[in-house]
Amino acid sequence: MQFLKYFVTKLLFLTTNKWKLGHTFGASGMLSLELALLMLQHQKVINVPFANKQNNPNFLNKILVNAVGFGGNAVSVLLTK
Repeated sequence: MQFLKYFVTKLLFLTTNKWKLGHTFGASGMLSLELALLMLQHQKVINVPFANKQNNPNFLNKILVNAVGFGGNAVSVLLTK
């Protein structure tokens, strides 16, 4: 329950690379993973230019990458620094 309480009380930072890359079909999951690794490595978030303004985190130590494909294929990978 402590895990659920964290997500109810704290708004998480969200980003995507689709606005920049478009539909990449089979490569989208790997490109999202690459973006997450680069954000962890350089400690810099990528804002989506047309989305509502978010509070950027001061430090990145965990990033959850969700990849959903055609036909119901889905995977989530949690990266930690």
